[in-house]
Amino acid sequence: MQESSCFCLLALVLVLAICGFGHARVDDICMVFPEGTVIRDPDSCSRSIKCVNSKSTYSTCTGSTPYFDKDTLKCVKTLNGTDDCGVSCVNRTSQFISDPKSCFGYYFCADEETPLYGKCGDNQHFDNVTQMCIWTYASDCKAHEFDYCSIIKNGVNFDNAQGCDRYHVCTKGVLEDKTCKKGYYEASSGECIDKNLVYCDAHPYPSNVCGTVKKPLNNVYVTDGATCQGYFFCAQQLDGTPDPKPVWGKCGNDLFFDKSTQTCRPPKNVICTEDRCQGRTIPFVLSSTKGCRHYLRCKDGRTIDEKSCGNYFFDEENAICVAEILKYEACKS
Repeated sequence: MQESSCFCLLALVLVLAICGFGHARVDDICMVFPEGTVIRDPDSCSRSIKCVNSKSTYSTCTGSTPYFDKDTLKCVKTLNGTDDCGVSCVNRTSQFISDPKSCFGYYFCADEETPLYGKCGDNQHFDNVTQMCIWTYASDCKAHEFDYCSIIKNGVNFDNAQGCDRYHVCTKGVLEDKTCKKGYYEASSGECIDKNLVYCDAHPYPSNVCGTVKKPLNNVYVTDGATCQGYFFCAQQLDGTPDPKPVWGKCGNDLFFDKSTQTCRPPKNVICTEDRCQGRTIPFVLSSTKGCRHYLRCKDGRTIDEKSCGNYFFDEENAICVAEILKYEACKS
């Protein structure tokens, strides 16, 4: 791909990002919780979710213990009422009551003390007036927002999609935003680890990413400080200050961002000391080690280890060590 075409691609990626065509990080709620975590289903007072391989597996409390307690992780007869799960069957025997946490859930009052949980089928909501499940198009029920601390016990770390190095924890029922002292947060383990081992695009802004008040960077691309592919676009501000929210983007596979030319270029022509296996589609890539005699072994877009060609030079195109002297911008210094 020619470098002029790469510049147009950079602009296109930025337009898509600004217009909101980015990929969401969270498809299943368990993607933000560590493996094996158990939470209350945010859509029900009676269901629990166990996170297995970042997927939700559901269990339902029934009978005389119809509610799930997020703190004891047990089915209980009553809850303390602090999480809007209070359902009363007093004077409602043989009637249905809507689940306060969802549009599709309901309880049947077997007697004044025993609410039995149930749910409507797909594309249906429970209607209190008719005491029946109705089609969603005929329902006035609106999806609700939930507080994470109402479904997870205190002290459990979970992912914050706003940043690769950020995570949440509930302390005494209050949501706290935490930042890794080093590395990126890994949702599956609930720990901060080497950033190169975490698949995440919400990179934190480098210090003074768009310059300073005295010398702002206007309408330029800058490296993201975390990958060889990624960059931020610093847009000029009307008040002359640095862009407070530069837009992130990245080059396509097997291309690295080059700050000096403001384009995406072949990796061998770009100086970058971040993980050079990221975004590559080949198993062996040129290392940034001075002399161009070293290469990296890659797996799933991450470096396994670094190898040396000894007195030979690494030819990335053919993935072999050769006697011919090779000099590339990526490994000249």
